[in-house]
Amino acid sequence: MITLDDLLRDLTYGEFAQLSLGQFLPEEHESEPDPKSYAQLSSHINLGLKALYSDFWLASDEIYVNLAEEIAIYTLSYEYAASNTASTQPVKYIADTAENPFEDNILKIEEVYDEGGNKLGLNDTTDEVSIYTPTYRSIQVPWPNDYNTLAVQYRAGHPKIVYTPGMDPTDIELRLPHALHEALQYYVASRVFAGVLG
Repeated sequence: MITLDDLLRDLTYGEFAQLSLGQFLPEEHESEPDPKSYAQLSSHINLGLKALYSDFWLASDEIYVNLAEEIAIYTLSYEYAASNTASTQPVKYIADTAENPFEDNILKIEEVYDEGGNKLGLNDTTDEVSIYTPTYRSIQVPWPNDYNTLAVQYRAGHPKIVYTPGMDPTDIELRLPHALHEALQYYVASRVFAGVLG
């Protein structure tokens, strides 16, 4: 398992050794890390994780979409999730629960299945019942009705790393194969150096 602490250590003692960026390791400094610096570094890490998860199919997930006759295009956003009690959308067609909420982490829609488990065509102009993806996180259904549910399988992104005061980087897992740890390290370092040298 790779943790955020592992990445911070490797960057601190590696690529950032000549920079004053070691404040992310609490045992080497008496004070908490500077929130602004930590937020900036977290931004670079999140972008690196998104890039790796986009290039490599590292995680997948599935959501169920309840079709409605009056809707042809379904935006797969938390705004339309049944568990989102704060949303004012009149139709919440994503069938999730408070215990297992939709995380709004779609990178690419990969496959769509009907209620019977049959795989449907995707962006196939030769198939009259094909599903289309007008955007990376929306589906267009040419035959909407009130009686069908579709299962949408998608390439999922990594959970966002968010700095909070007092957080322990050893408790934050980076869901990344060891083979890609160094790639993330170089990505983050290149973005930091681009800012320093730019």
